[in-house]
Amino acid sequence: MKSVALTAAMAAAAVFAEPKLVKFPVDVVNAGFEDGKTGWSGGKSMGVDEAVAHGGKKSMRIVVADPKKDSVYVTQNIPVKGGGRYEATCFVKTENVESAPGRMSSVGAGLIVEWADKKGRWMAGGQYHCGRWGTSDWKQMECKAISAPENAGYAIVYLTLRAKGTAWFDDVTFSEVRVVTDKIAPADGAVISNNCPRFVWGLLPGVRRYFLELSRDPSFPDGAVRTFDAGGLSEFQMEEPLEPGVWHWRVSSKGSKDYGSSKFTQTASVECDCLPPIVLTKAARITDSDQAFVVRVKDSCRHLPELVFHGVSGRYAGSDGGDTLQYSFTAPAGGWRKGVTEGEITARDAAGNCAATTFWLLNAPKPDNAVTVEADGSYHQSGKRIFPLGIYEVAPKYMAEVRASGYDVVHTYRWESNQDDVACRKYLDSCWAADGLRAFIGFDRGGWSKKGIVQGNLKHIAHRVGALADHPGLFCWYLFDEPEIFNQFVSSDKLTEFADLIRALDPYHPVVMTTWNKTMNEYRRTWDTHWTQAYGNPAAVVRQLEEHRRFLENASPITLLVNCNDQAQGSARKRGIEPDPEKFSRDYDHMRACAFLGIVKECNGLWWWWFARDTRDFYTAAQVPKAWANLVKVVKEIGALRPLVTADGPVASGSAASGKDRVEWWAKTVDGKTTVIAVNTADKPVSVELSDSSFGSLKMDLGRYEVRICNPRP
Repeated sequence: MKSVALTAAMAAAAVFAEPKLVKFPVDVVNAGFEDGKTGWSGGKSMGVDEAVAHGGKKSMRIVVADPKKDSVYVTQNIPVKGGGRYEATCFVKTENVESAPGRMSSVGAGLIVEWADKKGRWMAGGQYHCGRWGTSDWKQMECKAISAPENAGYAIVYLTLRAKGTAWFDDVTFSEVRVVTDKIAPADGAVISNNCPRFVWGLLPGVRRYFLELSRDPSFPDGAVRTFDAGGLSEFQMEEPLEPGVWHWRVSSKGSKDYGSSKFTQTASVECDCLPPIVLTKAARITDSDQAFVVRVKDSCRHLPELVFHGVSGRYAGSDGGDTLQYSFTAPAGGWRKGVTEGEITARDAAGNCAATTFWLLNAPKPDNAVTVEADGSYHQSGKRIFPLGIYEVAPKYMAEVRASGYDVVHTYRWESNQDDVACRKYLDSCWAADGLRAFIGFDRGGWSKKGIVQGNLKHIAHRVGALADHPGLFCWYLFDEPEIFNQFVSSDKLTEFADLIRALDPYHPVVMTTWNKTMNEYRRTWDTHWTQAYGNPAAVVRQLEEHRRFLENASPITLLVNCNDQAQGSARKRGIEPDPEKFSRDYDHMRACAFLGIVKECNGLWWWWFARDTRDFYTAAQVPKAWANLVKVVKEIGALRPLVTADGPVASGSAASGKDRVEWWAKTVDGKTTVIAVNTADKPVSVELSDSSFGSLKMDLGRYEVRICNPRP
């Protein structure tokens, strides 16, 4: 045996590895405002206060009487490295700060960091730390662990008062956060007889792509560094022989180099075959104990490698014509056990090189009501097209009511921070007992536990899928929400690895995701249908859908998520102001227009965020009897239209303008009968003319947010 690549053990060690962070101050011009307004920009609302200060003798003051008219920001552009990690802080003091409508949502006083390109033009959002209200003494606000886009040139630091009142700001800091990667294998100082080692390191926050760097010189001088693109995964298998001797290695990313290296000594000659077979398959699903499964392995050796799993030897079953081979594993005597079997597949080649890879086999029956997302983008259940209606955050005690209201699918956030699969299955039991209600189930993201998706915990995913995949109450897998956010960042390569694991174990339920911004298409392989959050008014719903389709290059099905909360009153309640149910902001017409856009804009299903009747974090329609009755009415209207939506027949859609206002329309012809649905996205009456060959010309006078359904004759 020339080398042993203990990939399973190394990967397990990498899961919960934490990087070391070192802060280096970046110059902020006039950070304490001792030089007046120098270095800072703002409107007439800004002024230097020589009587109030946190440090020194002066501070910056913002006074806002009307956020619709007054400037609410004081800003400074600070040069950054694209892809670099940063942190910003400042001290904030407030007096009589109250929520008030403005050009943007009211968030109180605080600190915001966003990004500009190399010419100083705004390019991307970043992080908020606001929420200072009322009258309060100095408190430090922090935007931590923020990552500059790779093409950024500046960070824009905003001192903000998006409210009315007075706020003071002082002692601004900005720091570059440099990373020392946790290098797991080869270990520092190791002596290995392996010219094709596998490098493994800890995941880093915010990194989309890793670059492994090797050098004979610990200073990594220019021209003497070998660089390998490792993608978004925290491991890299050398496939070209590495010369004998001492090597230093580190892992960098765009805009951020690794500030610590590790060394090892490699003793095998370059002529020695040290490359082990690479097992490509991480999991398989069978539905019967006597069923065989197939594993793919990459190997360029002239002689076929040997594969073993739980004492069963794989049998060569063909190749793709290259160096990817297929092996079939037949059932042992007595068959494969029910549920998840976890173990290692060992692959040994003729040269004696051996790899051990963690593998999961799930033996569970196919559910009778399996769900898929078909090539045309539509959901199918038991082979028939459906248009599902779902709502977030429903406790078991409300399931019967929610089901009777017309919903098909529910959820609770508990499972996104919890690995109790027994309790999760009981939740599905409660769903199914409520007249066949189903649920979409998430995974522990790792925020509280530090042992979830963010940390790379494949084992949790495998065991949750194994525990629930056969349950009739399961609708789909909710893989992750907004992986682009820095403090919960997961690279597209890593999330794709998770998604592929789910699909291998459970091909009978789709994988769904929510993402945002221009990079969202990088994650395309992680979902079967994208869930687009469009939480504004009807016009904003249309803008969000059109933006996402543009970012996704019109190559992904979309499930629409709309809002049923009063966001302004919900925010006010967090500050102790009890909401007024008579002023609930989303009336029947508003909620109806947003919902019907799910049909009109040709989405494949419709979800509401969220029910959450018992929470005080938000003010939801479920907490306001009149609003809930309005929402239920909308849900039942949509439900009654589902036979039309899911029927075969040609569809046409379009838009008609009335000045800057738009009416979105959809038409479908089934059995010679054409139905037109028109949605006025404006908060005022409009008059438009719709035209299409399927129905001719239609003149419509539509009220505020009106939805009209008609059957014109061409």
